[in-house]
Amino acid sequence: MQQTSINFEGYALNPSASSEKITLKERIQSAKSSVNNWLDTKSVFYSRIAEFEVTRRAAIRIGIVLPLAMGMTVACVEQAPLVSIAAMCVSGWIVYRMNQGEKGGER
Repeated sequence: MQQTSINFEGYALNPSASSEKITLKERIQSAKSSVNNWLDTKSVFYSRIAEFEVTRRAAIRIGIVLPLAMGMTVACVEQAPLVSIAAMCVSGWIVYRMNQGEKGGER
């Protein structure tokens, strides 16, 4: 019985990319760009509910971040007023950014 070995070095999934290496910085930028593109696409579910176009980024802000910040404000108002004030500021900033987006501001 003869033993054989397989040489994988000569093969690449993408032959055009085999000659150049991708740096970590390029991979991070590519991942960041992909995430931003995904967040900025239309959320069909929320758009159908709201009856106007809603991005995934806005849906996450409205559905997760804003209620968490407002809930933290309510929970901490007596025990930790500084945390409550910080959470209130975050909630206000999110609402401000949402309003800027509706008026043609950034995003």
